[in-house]
Amino acid sequence: MKNESMIRKILEVELVPALGCTEPMAFGLCAAAARECARGAVERIGIEASAAMVKGVQYVKIPRSEGRCGGKMACALGALAGRLADGMEVFRRVEPEDVAAAERMIAEGRVALTLAEDVPRLWLRVTVTGREGIGAAILQDRHDTVVWMAADGNVLRDTCGGAEAEEALDYSVLSIESILDYCRNAPIGELARAEESVRLNLALSADGFTREYGMHVGRTLRERAGGDLLGDDLLMYAVSAACAGVDARMGGSGLAAMSNSGSGNQGLTCTVPIAAAGERMGRSREEIVRAAAFGNLVTVFLKTHYDPVYGRMSPICCAALAAGGAASGVAYLRGADAACVRRLMQTVLGNVCGLVCDGAKANCASKVGMALHGAMQALLLAEDGTGADENCGIVDGTLERTACNFFRLAREGTCDMEGALCRIEAEKTGGLQ
Repeated sequence: MKNESMIRKILEVELVPALGCTEPMAFGLCAAAARECARGAVERIGIEASAAMVKGVQYVKIPRSEGRCGGKMACALGALAGRLADGMEVFRRVEPEDVAAAERMIAEGRVALTLAEDVPRLWLRVTVTGREGIGAAILQDRHDTVVWMAADGNVLRDTCGGAEAEEALDYSVLSIESILDYCRNAPIGELARAEESVRLNLALSADGFTREYGMHVGRTLRERAGGDLLGDDLLMYAVSAACAGVDARMGGSGLAAMSNSGSGNQGLTCTVPIAAAGERMGRSREEIVRAAAFGNLVTVFLKTHYDPVYGRMSPICCAALAAGGAASGVAYLRGADAACVRRLMQTVLGNVCGLVCDGAKANCASKVGMALHGAMQALLLAEDGTGADENCGIVDGTLERTACNFFRLAREGTCDMEGALCRIEAEKTGGLQ
């Protein structure tokens, strides 16, 4: 009973509605927190950010901003129109006049962004100077967790020792077996967050099919399915649905996604293909919700097994990892046992270990599509009793050890990759946004 209660709590904490990409959201939320500590009209904004956060915010469009990008714009909008209480939906109050005011501040040089060194990977500090007082805030370890706030130098909040939500969760209860048992047997009412994930993320997918977002990967795949190159099968139906959702989210859709482990793309990737496949297979709503809960929890398990904080912001593309969660959910719908899921995830981790995250942007949808194709292939291999084993690179004898190797490769093997990416971006654009 204790384990089931903890799994339910993990599901509720790790699946959170988020408006827009969670990197610009984090910039906006930290700025909103700093603004609440300042007094008077906003005059200047100073931003210090880790390379990982700067990398993630350069090109992804901010909701309700009419297509604007960048950490400076995200912070300006958060300070001018955001509310700390709105959490991961901090941009929902933004109006056209706020966008115009933010642009003026940036053009006048009143918003500054610098790279911070020797800080945690997921780290921001924003200082808002008002006419009558200065406010500052630090966001750390989670995209929605402001750990420090101060007004005119007087500290109002200080939990920099660690995010409170992390301390309250025991991720050790998660295993493929425990997750499978929970999703099969929990009262359906306990899976309300997974049901909301299906609803929110399918709405984003529909938005991606109907509007011109980014590279419109999902719509192109759906329209070309059944032609001379792509089949019109369950796989293409599920993959195109996920890609359309990521198209919309990276393109600045005004609809919220249900995030997974702090990432809306991961939430979309490990939910939409399951829902689309279940629909194509004629499964009931309850079966789809249970499968979506399974896919989401498998993704959380993989991202937290090595290190709950590091796994949240790895330099390796974790939306690709979430594709394995999606394949696990489809496996659930097809009646797979835990051994089958373990085999497919071993193959997925071995296949995507070198797929680098170079920031949030339009071609994330294409990366997700590629990863989903590979994950569904891994499912077919697993159903046939085979998959990657100890003779395949980072793949180890157990899924748990392979997951640790996956993130160890990211931590030890990428060195200054994110610093290099930031330097590349600065050279391309003449400065960081």
